[in-house]
Amino acid sequence: MIRLNNVSLAFGSRTIFDNVSLHIRRNDRIGLIGPNGTGKSTLFKLICRLTEPGEGDLVFAKDASIGYLPQEGFVFKKKTIFAEASSAFDDILSLKNQIENIHLKLEDPSIQGEDHQLLLDQYAHLQHRFEVVNGAKVDKETGKVLKGMGFKESDFEKNIDTFSGGWQMRVALSRLLLQDPNLLLLDEPTNHLDIDSILWLEDYLKEYKGGLIIISHDRTFLDRNITKVWELEKGKIYEYYGNYSFYETEKEKRAEMQTARYVNQQKKIKEVERFIERFRAKNTKASQVQSRIHMLEKMEKEELPENTTEQVKFKFRTSKQSGVTVLDVKDVSHKYDGRLIFHDICLSIERGERVALVGQNGSGKSTLSRIIAGLEQPHSGAIKMGHNVLFDYFAQEHAEKLNSGNTLLQEVESVAPFSMIPQVRHILGAFLFSGDDVFKTVSVLSGGEKSRLSLAKMLLKPTNFLILDEPTNHIDITTKKILKNALLEYSGSLLIVSHDRAFLDGLVSKVYELRNGNIHVHLGSFGDFLEKKVAALHSDTSEVKTNGSSPSKQEAGSSQKQQYLQKKELNARKRKLTKEIENIEEKIALLETQQKELDSILLDPTLYSNKEKSVEISKQHKTITQELTTLYNNWETVHTELESVNDNQFDLV
Repeated sequence: MIRLNNVSLAFGSRTIFDNVSLHIRRNDRIGLIGPNGTGKSTLFKLICRLTEPGEGDLVFAKDASIGYLPQEGFVFKKKTIFAEASSAFDDILSLKNQIENIHLKLEDPSIQGEDHQLLLDQYAHLQHRFEVVNGAKVDKETGKVLKGMGFKESDFEKNIDTFSGGWQMRVALSRLLLQDPNLLLLDEPTNHLDIDSILWLEDYLKEYKGGLIIISHDRTFLDRNITKVWELEKGKIYEYYGNYSFYETEKEKRAEMQTARYVNQQKKIKEVERFIERFRAKNTKASQVQSRIHMLEKMEKEELPENTTEQVKFKFRTSKQSGVTVLDVKDVSHKYDGRLIFHDICLSIERGERVALVGQNGSGKSTLSRIIAGLEQPHSGAIKMGHNVLFDYFAQEHAEKLNSGNTLLQEVESVAPFSMIPQVRHILGAFLFSGDDVFKTVSVLSGGEKSRLSLAKMLLKPTNFLILDEPTNHIDITTKKILKNALLEYSGSLLIVSHDRAFLDGLVSKVYELRNGNIHVHLGSFGDFLEKKVAALHSDTSEVKTNGSSPSKQEAGSSQKQQYLQKKELNARKRKLTKEIENIEEKIALLETQQKELDSILLDPTLYSNKEKSVEISKQHKTITQELTTLYNNWETVHTELESVNDNQFDLV
């Protein structure tokens, strides 16, 4: 459909593309990846003819139609959300307006005879065209896509200007999907979407018949939507046939082969150099020496692969251990402009727990995290931090509060304790600021770079509780991996607001979902939570309205199948909860035995003749008692959920 022939482009002395040739086919589903700033968005602009190449050319098929979603800078012609999204059907809407205008003229009694007949003929012709293009679909399709993007029907007639940039991006994406071009270019489409909307978009793209190129740092989204990877590196584009996970494995293999080629070539070069050095002075070997010198000059040198960023590691500084309960939120409610955002929120986080806070955009996740961090006061209710809790809070707006006049090095050193000054360069390197980058001023950094710098500053403060609001927005996949590994090694507690599935999977063991103003608790992995969301999404989209009539055989079969799937899910959940209860009871039994042994020791009067030993035994007894309290609470929570599952099973019988 589109060919790039020997395309080169440079901005000043910086090469963006160096003699690139590519072929985009009609059904290609491509992930365009590479470090920030390498030129991914510029390639999209070339394909959309918004930028011209310095050399080479682009060849387009006659019927090529391209839909482009940029990261920002959306242009809207209509005022309301519905009008803007439905403008994708401008041709059909124009046809509809013509039909309505003729209909008004036909009702005019002054138009008679041939003029009236002419209008009737035009009306019939336009009505036929309207039916051929299925004009009745406009409102239905527009409403379907807008709801999938998270809008409510009550939002449809609201002015676009009253919505944030993230919601405006959703309007632009909705309009683009409705246009149904034969090539979609999506630049970070999931950045401002919540999990529900991402899942909906993935389902929509599965049915999309055209070509697709995606720039994204969401590896799960890439894995589910692409079959080919284009990696942009040093002005070249390298193709990998598979999804992102395949690319990672294949890239590692290629790096190993490249390293082997480099080692073998270096060995050969040294052998040739030894020959030259040995026989340089001998006239009888002069021609052979010159031949080898020319061979070295013409040899295309192999290079070692650039994989140093994968080796970067860091650890968050942890303070002394907190109490068993880290956070207790009781009956918290909050309002904005008289509108209730959430009400009577109750949640708690225990020492060492890693918790995700999720929900639709606008549900109040960031507001709740700010209230927990003490940056906002709730309308009612109480927030209580536990004993010895030292927390730090990260949000995107913190990145905008950096000192723009400082260099990166100065900005980090400004908060570093004296003992940490020698490690500042290493910490910056962990967030991919190396070499002369550390002497850049903050003012020239991109949004993603500022986020990375703010996270780097967090490393310097000892904590035992981190509150992170969308920490992975605008950072690349490599940095996400580094950050996730650091959080896995962090011994404190975590509360993470995020929609990044790959980042949360394997990191958290509990999910708080903020939905309809209430908190819903999901115990278990993030993968378990996602399975429930996907099942619920598919259940919602497959509902059939019967209008009170008797269900057909097909509908009855569908209902039976749904009931079977619900039973299957409940049985699986029941087995998991039963196993969890057994594990908790085993731990309780072990600790109760240890507690009894310590009780006996504490009752022995001779113990107190050794002060150090008596203090140590008392400390052990206190720790076990606290751990038992936590386990008893966990047992009660899991047991309550198991009873709920049993009740649901009874309802399905």
